[in-house]
Amino acid sequence: MTSLRRLLPSAGALFVFEAAARYLSFTRAAGELNVTQSAVSRMIAKLEAHLDTKLFIRTTTGLELSEDGRHLYNAVTGSFQHMEIAIEDIRAKHGDTGTVTLSISSAFAMHWFMPRLDRFQSRFPNIDLRFQLVRGEPTGPIEDVDLAIRYNLSEDNDQQRWPLMEELVVPVCSPGYLSTHGALDDCPDLSGHTLAHLSGSIRIPWSRYLAEFNYPAPTGSRSLTFSDYTLVIQAAVNGRGIALGWWHVVAHTLLQKELVPAGRNRLKTGQFYYLVATSRRPLRKPAVLVRDWLLGEMAELRREVLGEQ
Repeated sequence: MTSLRRLLPSAGALFVFEAAARYLSFTRAAGELNVTQSAVSRMIAKLEAHLDTKLFIRTTTGLELSEDGRHLYNAVTGSFQHMEIAIEDIRAKHGDTGTVTLSISSAFAMHWFMPRLDRFQSRFPNIDLRFQLVRGEPTGPIEDVDLAIRYNLSEDNDQQRWPLMEELVVPVCSPGYLSTHGALDDCPDLSGHTLAHLSGSIRIPWSRYLAEFNYPAPTGSRSLTFSDYTLVIQAAVNGRGIALGWWHVVAHTLLQKELVPAGRNRLKTGQFYYLVATSRRPLRKPAVLVRDWLLGEMAELRREVLGEQ
């Protein structure tokens, strides 16, 4: 830094140059910096004399950067951006403001987070959320996010994890569908039912759930298959069939009576979903607040829906 100070006529020279180069206008740069246009012109002339080169070329249509000017501008803007990021990180680390990036499944975002978004924003008016959505199973890297929800994650020194909820699967349908078709427990076969499926290879297909509790095989049932789990749940809400509901996704619709259990049996897999963060950098304060809110909301939901203490 000692050598950099010797290379510049003053500490403010780079700020003046950056503004003038960004706008390609000494007048607009002066307005941003709250100085006169002549002050900007003098500072640029002083910087050009100090560097013994022309940074700007005056044309009939205005200002252009010279080759040396473009080279310096690229270096300055990159450095300023790094400084802005560092300053924002420092401010966010010690304050309650900032943006927190969450990597979660699209189904969790739609059916769990969106119904609680007003409550979150009321609790944390200075924290913005950025969602990085995962289709299907919540897997993948977490290096570029603050927090993530991941399934069945093994312990890893590079990651911090907090148990969020146990995996629990229940069949769900609309109250109208249940009234018309009855529950799974009451039928000798499934010919009168429509089963909503998620396409592709999934860990818990209908065949596994039905066999687990000695229900009739799905042979003879009608089928609705979707490539997105949100549509599977929406089909059940609309009374089109029965869906396998991961309880943390369908809990809100169960509480709102948009969905009801279509059978008395809950499938516990013994696996967990975890809230995860990288260990390679400390959690910023806004991320800590979001983490604690998520854990608290999920604990309250378990008490409300599952009767857990």
